[in-house]
Amino acid sequence: MRRVARQGLDAWGPQQQTRTISKKAKEAERNIVVKLLQDVPRFGRAGSYVPLNPAQMRNRWFPARIADYVPFTQMKQMKAQEVLIARDFTFGVKVNLEEVDEDDQVFLDQPKRYVRPIEIDVLSPERSMALLNAFVPPTIDFSRQRIEQEKERTRYGASGAADVLTAAAMASKSKTPANAIYGSVSTSDIVATLKAALAHNDEAARVILNEADVRFVSGHDQDDPSRVKQLGTFTVEIQLPGALEPLIRTIRVKEKTTAS
Repeated sequence: MRRVARQGLDAWGPQQQTRTISKKAKEAERNIVVKLLQDVPRFGRAGSYVPLNPAQMRNRWFPARIADYVPFTQMKQMKAQEVLIARDFTFGVKVNLEEVDEDDQVFLDQPKRYVRPIEIDVLSPERSMALLNAFVPPTIDFSRQRIEQEKERTRYGASGAADVLTAAAMASKSKTPANAIYGSVSTSDIVATLKAALAHNDEAARVILNEADVRFVSGHDQDDPSRVKQLGTFTVEIQLPGALEPLIRTIRVKEKTTAS
């Protein structure tokens, strides 16, 4: 009787099941490991290693220098050293402080696993200045459109009052310098051009350069020392925090030629 009953149970036993992978699991398998170059809310601090969708890295994060790719050889070393590779969903998110419950206090008192801190390789000011000197040419050119000066027109048969008004209008327009331009060339324009020159080298792309690190030595606008509003040649100083001597470069603002 036991044998007959067992045969009946075996007929209803576990059968082979087909495992289906969820959409979230498929996305996790496609993710790659990247190194954050700056603090990103809900991902982590600069220097952290997080998984990321390859398309998002290729189209947004890598061009904007938010993160960098991790070479395969470095990945092997990280796995050997058990470096933490995880996204911090709570980083940069403000939460309200609440009173700790007794059950939560027991959990907090438990010993925590030691996580090895990640060393961020930051370039020294001297090395950054050396890379700037190597990749930034002595002269940086900008093109701007010149403001055309209105020529004085001779009026025949006009009254004396009209001549006075015309002369006053021409005098007000003559205050505009002959080499004045539409718009300006600012320190932010210079910083953007310098970063584009540094982006062609992996090490030089790590140089941290801000608008405050660049200033015009002469020729700048009286109301705004961070920009020039005329054609000509000007001198700028580039000095990073901690650097001993500034880097001198020439800014040349040329007239933009329009194709006829």
